[in-house]
Amino acid sequence: MLDLASHTAGEHAYNGKTLTERVAGRFYTPAQLADDIAEQMVSALKTTGLTKVVATDPFCGDGRLVMALLSVAARNSKLAKLPWVIELRDREAAAAKTAGDHVRAAALRLGMDVETVVIVGDTFASDLSPRFDFVITNPPWELLKPDSREIKHLTLKDAERYKTDLRAASRVLDNRFPDARADGAWGGWGTNLARCGWDLCMSIARKGGVVGVILPATIMGDQSSVPMRRKAFSSGTLVDAAAYPSEARLFDRVDQSVVALTMRVGGRVSASGRIRCFDANRLPAGEQTIMLKAPAMEARGWTIPTGRPAGVHELADLFVGMSTLQSLEGEGATDLWLGRELDETRISEKLVAGSSHPFIKGRMIARHGIVDEPTMSVRPALCGGFHSAARPRAVWRDVARATSKRRMIGTVIPAGWVAGNSLHVACYRDGDPDRTLALHALLSSFVVEAQVRERLRTGHMSLGVVRQARIPTLDASLIKSLSSLARGAMHGGGVPAERRLEISVAKAYGLDRDDMARLLDDFPKLEEWEREALTSVAAWTE
Repeated sequence: MLDLASHTAGEHAYNGKTLTERVAGRFYTPAQLADDIAEQMVSALKTTGLTKVVATDPFCGDGRLVMALLSVAARNSKLAKLPWVIELRDREAAAAKTAGDHVRAAALRLGMDVETVVIVGDTFASDLSPRFDFVITNPPWELLKPDSREIKHLTLKDAERYKTDLRAASRVLDNRFPDARADGAWGGWGTNLARCGWDLCMSIARKGGVVGVILPATIMGDQSSVPMRRKAFSSGTLVDAAAYPSEARLFDRVDQSVVALTMRVGGRVSASGRIRCFDANRLPAGEQTIMLKAPAMEARGWTIPTGRPAGVHELADLFVGMSTLQSLEGEGATDLWLGRELDETRISEKLVAGSSHPFIKGRMIARHGIVDEPTMSVRPALCGGFHSAARPRAVWRDVARATSKRRMIGTVIPAGWVAGNSLHVACYRDGDPDRTLALHALLSSFVVEAQVRERLRTGHMSLGVVRQARIPTLDASLIKSLSSLARGAMHGGGVPAERRLEISVAKAYGLDRDDMARLLDDFPKLEEWEREALTSVAAWTE
């Protein structure tokens, strides 16, 4: 796929990882994850009529995943007696040899009949037929794009050659795994090796075979992975997903949330699948069942919830029939527009002193308000392309930590201001101020944020995810009440005004007090007094 040898002299590291490690995926799976996914896979395989077991790890590393699979299979009365053929593949000869030695030793220790085949080479470039009973792997996770913080250690010639090779490798993989390519790739770099690895695994398992693959949890919810999720969950059944937060630190020097998927390939998709969530100490934190049939998956954007069991998931029936924000976008005079305005790259060159076109960015806003009033103005020549700037807009920060009490941090800004791209923007093309305030009331609510949280997998408030949030119809009566309450929250009304706004939005969605209490379970950092204020009988009857 890509030869890094001539580009990585000295093996400089950024954030503790070398360029080769990032692209080739040299981070091995911890025992807890390996043992657990092996247990799920063995339980999922239907052994009726099976006379031989054919298994592979297409990115085998040191072989630990296959060793875990054998250890679990040895406790299964049928699988322990069958002959096995195991293919171990890796691009690094030393790793492949080590894996072969480890697997042979494990088979001997377990008393199992195992033929081990070791193949050195690029699995992504190999032609493999769908013949495996078990496919178990932890593929490379990298996004193929140049990182200036890493390639700055290369000479100019090597850096250019590296980028050329990287682009060529991306094209090859995009052609080979078109569903794994990012949906709307940013800057042309959208090839994610983890998605490619997942696609490959699903394609080489036989009908009825079982795939166990370890992936970054972001792939289960991000907008870029929709085509891959649709393909995988349409052609296979999710049996089990074990999700771990980034705080669990499953991989040394990798600060990402992780999901281990067990899937059965081919046949009729089962009605439901299981999601198990673990906490920062790698202990069970909850379990839920999700519906897998295509209509339910399509309505959810083919996402898989990998956080703790969500109250909003239990309330989903209340939202049936409501429009998504995306469905309200259009070119009509009263349609909704969602997007961003001014690119903040080299922002100092785009600003001047003055107040003709006030510039505002993410850190300058708070919930229902402004933290820092604009002191700089956008150069007039740059303002012509922002039709949205002529209207009042609901805006919210692009970045919000998953551990924050609230993640939708937004307000309404007036016409004439220009928002940097650290803010997402929503406005109606007719500039209706009351409807904009009512929209802000919905966007800043617990109900919308709960829908968004269920799908988010990173610290970015993905516009694609927000677009999938469902909202009630903003008729004249609801616009009047929500816009009035939003003004109160934005103009010094404090906690009482915010409470009245939240409860009014919840009622607009059809929630009652019990529903609200369950929804607030999705916000574990709320203080008890805050929960009480939002669920008390008095608050709901005033």
